[in-house]
Amino acid sequence: MSFKRLTPAVDKLVETLNEKAGAFKKLESLFEQQLDALRNGETDALGPLATEAQDCTDTIDDLRQTYQRQARLLIRMVELEEEDPSLETLIEVLEKRAPDAEASTRLAQARATVLERAESAQRTNDTLQFALEYAAGLNHELLAAVQEAAVDTDRRTYTADGTAESGGGEHSLVNTIG
Repeated sequence: MSFKRLTPAVDKLVETLNEKAGAFKKLESLFEQQLDALRNGETDALGPLATEAQDCTDTIDDLRQTYQRQARLLIRMVELEEEDPSLETLIEVLEKRAPDAEASTRLAQARATVLERAESAQRTNDTLQFALEYAAGLNHELLAAVQEAAVDTDRRTYTADGTAESGGGEHSLVNTIG
């Protein structure tokens, strides 16, 4: 197949990969906004940001499916014999078929950009996950402390010299004698 017929398919694949990289960048930004909201105690902002992050994740999944369809088409067009070749293999085949064309270079750059943005988003996600787990742990400790403070004490009276004496029985707060 002539390389001129491959160019539109490669262009579409590069375009999809660039969209996917943009979606990863947006996802990372949403993770950072959630971290900022957590740092500033803006818990009301976490819900909408999490929903938007989920929508962005759905977009990334849709783009992954689109990318896979486009890659399969390109694989059929170059008549690649492998069952499920990687994008790296596809790039190598394109380089061999048209070494002077820039399609394989653009595809490799788009792939590298997607991987870089995905790794960056994953690092930010890991930071957010740690922060949320830490905040949840603090919340749990605070609730335990509040519940423990509400528990009845052992009724000991501490004297000025630092010793503890039994507080005795229960005393009424109202003086009934007089």
